[in-house]
Amino acid sequence: MLKVPAMGETVTGARVKFKGTDQRVVRGRSSSERGAASALPPIVHSPGGAPPLVRNAAPLARRFQQVCSAMIADALSGEELVQLEFGSLICLEIEPGIDQRRLAEAMGIDPSNASLIVERLHSKGLIERRVKDGDRRARELYLTPKGAKLWRRVRPKTRVANARVLAPLAPHERELFLDLLIRVIEGNRSHARPGAGRRKRGSLQSSPSK
Repeated sequence: MLKVPAMGETVTGARVKFKGTDQRVVRGRSSSERGAASALPPIVHSPGGAPPLVRNAAPLARRFQQVCSAMIADALSGEELVQLEFGSLICLEIEPGIDQRRLAEAMGIDPSNASLIVERLHSKGLIERRVKDGDRRARELYLTPKGAKLWRRVRPKTRVANARVLAPLAPHERELFLDLLIRVIEGNRSHARPGAGRRKRGSLQSSPSK
């Protein structure tokens, strides 16, 4: 586990906590150099010697996602499912009869990606598509008995994997952590859209010289 120094505690390597941040103490430098150093983001050192973590939401969320993905992938190793397919089965267990658009929204993926997942799951006999009443172009999605059986067989493995993710926390901290994650996600749901943050094609191309 990472040890976060207390506020005001001097940290080995000439770093101190000051007003909630971990800043570098710079001696013998110009005022501009000292200003640049003090503008560094707050960081947390790893006792194992790993690179320091930036104590900001976005980089921490990315590393947390890496941890979750790795552990769930291990749990699904040897199964006939990848993570997005397994997540789709969960969605259909929670909301039987949802359409492809709703599935894409629930999974936080593009409708085109959802279409590919639905095709794969259907070809494996894990889901079925039924004509939606009142709109013959739409299809309602349901788990087949085979899909439900597979989901229920794999579920204990992913439950253990999720518990491993939160194992560094005390039991009461785990529930609090999940509650806070839910609040952050719900409070920013308008930004949780597929493709958000990706560079647009051609954005790295230099503008033509004048």
